[in-house]
Amino acid sequence: ATAAGHRFNFDVIVVGAGIMGSCTAHAAASRGARVLLLERFDLLHHHGSSHGESRTIRATYPQAHYPPMVRLSRRLWDEAQADAGYTVLTPTPHLDLGPRDDSALVASMRNGGATEVVAGDESSSWPWAGVFRVPDGWTAARSELGGVMKATKAVAMFQALAVKRGAVLRD
Repeated sequence: ATAAGHRFNFDVIVVGAGIMGSCTAHAAASRGARVLLLERFDLLHHHGSSHGESRTIRATYPQAHYPPMVRLSRRLWDEAQADAGYTVLTPTPHLDLGPRDDSALVASMRNGGATEVVAGDESSSWPWAGVFRVPDGWTAARSELGGVMKATKAVAMFQALAVKRGAVLRD
């Protein structure tokens, strides 16, 4: 690749500078790779899903391989935020509601380490008991691994961290 009349050799070229591409560029550059991050639009454009004030993060998935990735990603988010010197992810409990006989919800709760709260008197001890009641026949799954992310700020953070580690960004 060339830029401003200079020739560069890259170990990794990442196409797309949304949250996934920016995180990938940061991770590769953090491991010593020479990285080029390319974006079709402006670096912080609004054409994809990696923009705006907030996105949620949760650990309740029916597929068993997702919750361990969520736990690992939480550690990696914390490390990146410490490196950046500011936060983009606010940890907060996550609540899923659904019919008690919904096998996907039950699997999500089990896989995500969520606490099940059922309808009626059994739900009186949960934090939202005074706000609303779980309907009869429904169940609620509360997970401590939820969070709210400032999407645009997170993309900008990972792009800045990638540059800090030597990555080249081009839009």
